[in-house]
Amino acid sequence: MKTSFLTFILFCLFIFPTLLQGQSFEGVVTYRYKFKDKTGFLKPKNVKKLHGTQQKFYFKDDRYKNLLNGESQITQTYINDTLYITNKTVRAVMWISAAKTTGEVISYEVVKKAAKIRGVKCDLLTVRTSEGTLEYYYNSKYKIDCKQFGKHNYQYWAFCLKMTDGAIPLKFIFNTKTNCTEITCTDIDELNVADSTFKLPRGVAYIEKPKRMR
Repeated sequence: MKTSFLTFILFCLFIFPTLLQGQSFEGVVTYRYKFKDKTGFLKPKNVKKLHGTQQKFYFKDDRYKNLLNGESQITQTYINDTLYITNKTVRAVMWISAAKTTGEVISYEVVKKAAKIRGVKCDLLTVRTSEGTLEYYYNSKYKIDCKQFGKHNYQYWAFCLKMTDGAIPLKFIFNTKTNCTEITCTDIDELNVADSTFKLPRGVAYIEKPKRMR
């Protein structure tokens, strides 16, 4: 009897941590947001006013939604390999097929313990692409199922998640010829995200987002 009980305890010690490690992160990640328009169309003060300085990502299973706190109230909702974008200044929902490739990976490099983000030690994945350079800081403690985002090629998410075994970025910098986007984690909350978070607007037109606006 004692042997059976000891075997059960050992089973719990070895199996339960494995199950927990395999769980996909669900919750909200808050980032400090910076965007620079290199074309000169949007001045820094206009970016802060329209886009804001904070971005929140809601993650659940194979979906996410992010919101910017600027006056334009821009959101992006990822469902079934498609990004749906809302903007207070546009009376329609614009969409992008995230499965389409916009460029190609030329080279990549991983540097261990490259920086600390929010007190968390992060590795750095640097990716050189045909569009520009991408820096992806991550820690394996915060992971989603990379297989569920296997076709998310927009901004090379699928590649980055594959290379990091599903680790979400704690800092992300994408620098191209026309713009530079930078987000840095300021807070992480693991919590249950309601399915209603990902509901899309009704009664409005859905149009493909023009390439010049991507």
